[in-house]
Amino acid sequence: MSKAFPVLGFDIGGTKIAVCLATSEGKILGSTRVDNKNRAPELVLPELVQAGRRLLSEAKIAPNELKAVGIGSPAPMDFLKGMILTPPNMKTWRNVAIRDYLAKEFGVEAFFDNDANGGGLAEWLFGAGRGSSNMIYLTMSTGIGGGVIANGRLLRGKSFIAGEMGHIVLDLNGPKCNCGMTGCYEAFCGGRALAQRMQQELVGKPDSPIVKAAHGKVEDIDVGCLVKAVKEKDPYALALWDEMCLRNAQAMGIFLNTFNPDMIILGTIAVHTGELFLAPLRNYLPRFCWNDTLAPCQIRASELGPHIGELSGVAIALNFLYERGDWQLPWQQA
Repeated sequence: MSKAFPVLGFDIGGTKIAVCLATSEGKILGSTRVDNKNRAPELVLPELVQAGRRLLSEAKIAPNELKAVGIGSPAPMDFLKGMILTPPNMKTWRNVAIRDYLAKEFGVEAFFDNDANGGGLAEWLFGAGRGSSNMIYLTMSTGIGGGVIANGRLLRGKSFIAGEMGHIVLDLNGPKCNCGMTGCYEAFCGGRALAQRMQQELVGKPDSPIVKAAHGKVEDIDVGCLVKAVKEKDPYALALWDEMCLRNAQAMGIFLNTFNPDMIILGTIAVHTGELFLAPLRNYLPRFCWNDTLAPCQIRASELGPHIGELSGVAIALNFLYERGDWQLPWQQA
């Protein structure tokens, strides 16, 4: 297929599900969100179908013109069966065969993959990674996930869980990770882990700029509060930020020497803070990898920004078509 065609994408989240209709060229024709907070799948799934059909109607695309559906799911998942298993942020979703359900409802093939892979694929096909052959994408939000493109192919691994970049162990004596291990990259640098650390360390310190940024509620402290305090030059915030940048560099140095990518693309925190994060990261990186792997690698923020969730499901479907030879990469098309 060389001519542009429509694809529906679904990005499954614990609070909201993004539904996006886009062309195979990455042009978004319409998007919406479906509430998924504490709701059972038997209520949500029909609404996803309704939302998709509404987007098709609004774009004046007949149902038989739709070429594929793509779904990005949080782990754990059954990749081969297209099932969402037991995601920790979706307590009511258990063993949901979402791929086959949506395929039947829309009458087209549906494709299913990890949501972090979806983000990486979207950035690879339509964003900062366009044209790259060896690329790493890191989500860098509440947790740290990743997608790895190696020699022009998505790396999935034997158990289809390759790319869990946030769970390499950086320090055996480090903090307990929410995954159950100790000293993970995510336990040092994930948004949730950083918030939990600050909430514990700033109890009884109402004068802290971080606490003030949370309106005096320690339980509401998040990374946004930290960023604000860093910009105000608060000593505690500066020290924590510096440590976080150092640990990020340690992890990325491992990725650089392991995968030798031509590009590392960073999600949320890099998008929102820019050089405040990227400058110290680049400064620390030579301590953790060879110049032969660092020098040829571009390290940059996501280009898609808030649209990455919308396009991730679309990119998943397109990548499956590419892998089996039914679609060419955008930069390979005449």
